[in-house]
Amino acid sequence: MSEPKKKYKPPSQPRSVSASEIARNLGNFETWSTYQCCEQVSLSDLPPEFQEDVGSLFGITKQIPLSWLDKSFDCSPGFAKFITDASHAAPELFSDEVTCASNELFEDVCIVFSAWKRLAKMRNSKEKWSEADFVVNVYNVFRTSAVKESTFRVQCAISLPQPQDTFQNAIDVPRVLNTKTIIPDCAIFIPASRTRPLSHSAKSPYKLLKKHPAVVSAGNAAKRSSFRYQSTPCAQLPDMPGFEFVSSFWEDKKPVHTLLDDAYRQNRMSTTAAVRHLHSLGIQSIVTGLIWADGTVRAHVDWCEESEGKAVVMSAPYIDSGDRSSSDVFHEWKLDCPSDMLKVYFLVRNIDQWTTGKFAEGVVRGVNQMVDKLSSNERTYKPWKRVGDLAPPLKNKALKENISVTTVLTSDASPPPKPKSRRRRRRSSD
Repeated sequence: MSEPKKKYKPPSQPRSVSASEIARNLGNFETWSTYQCCEQVSLSDLPPEFQEDVGSLFGITKQIPLSWLDKSFDCSPGFAKFITDASHAAPELFSDEVTCASNELFEDVCIVFSAWKRLAKMRNSKEKWSEADFVVNVYNVFRTSAVKESTFRVQCAISLPQPQDTFQNAIDVPRVLNTKTIIPDCAIFIPASRTRPLSHSAKSPYKLLKKHPAVVSAGNAAKRSSFRYQSTPCAQLPDMPGFEFVSSFWEDKKPVHTLLDDAYRQNRMSTTAAVRHLHSLGIQSIVTGLIWADGTVRAHVDWCEESEGKAVVMSAPYIDSGDRSSSDVFHEWKLDCPSDMLKVYFLVRNIDQWTTGKFAEGVVRGVNQMVDKLSSNERTYKPWKRVGDLAPPLKNKALKENISVTTVLTSDASPPPKPKSRRRRRRSSD
């Protein structure tokens, strides 16, 4: 007896594409970024209020004592050559004003030297190396040592923002916009100990905002859109109710140079989420992104500007002032070069210190101002997080007009079985 055929059930919702699939496909990313109101701009478009932050983060000078170049400095011949080569390529890294360098700085630079040696060994071998090989043997060797004050999280799921533009007559749009999360390789957070005062007491900004009628009516806990969910960029809620804030996202890619563009698009999706989260709470700040691939590092700076009632997320590839006469879109740090690896180390250290310093101060100030402005009706609250499912427009139209939707079948799919007739045959009389 043959097995009965399974009933064909057309999909009720198109499959959402993943964040990495969106980033790899220019058409998908154009759709996503258009409905999210994202714009790629130049660093020259950076608002004046953010220029000091960018200057302090990327202005990497006078970090190493000039005395380290003396022959009398006690170090190995290999380290001495590493430092000497760095000084020839980037003399601005060294200064006789750095006189009170601690043993900790020397230890950290020794770690950078160790990572550089590992990279040189990988380059000289004839083996093929994966993204994970570069991360374990090179990137994480020195970048984790540079993060001392902030919280460094790996593979932390981040919620994507809600689209700001409505869409019509585009069946593929929901497949792109339905995507709810992205998983960046690394994220730099303000430590929970620094944000806890914002949510601990009954009169804390978190509790006051959570109880405000405008905030209460804007979300629903059952639909995962309440203020508890909106107060963090993470897809997973923290154990204790409160705020979480990200200052920087990093994306690692396979050792293929062309993937740097894919990584930038993917990282922009993460930074867009962080920028929209900050904007919803009235916090004005930049968010940085770093892209790592094949021993090359790029950076971008993102921020938010309001236009016609929408939060437009600007993303500017970082380019050094010395490179602005060239046609390059990004400044690239080549980690094979001792000076560039040292610069990236100090850049990561600057991001770490800025996160717990000026960025954290701006967060506290912005949240407190949000409470005051919301209470005085100077500002409205708008949730930012991606929730619910976006039904295909064609299906909605068909249901509204009582028109059947045609389902396209692939060669692997069997057509739906014809309904059996329920009419009973009459028995003939004798």
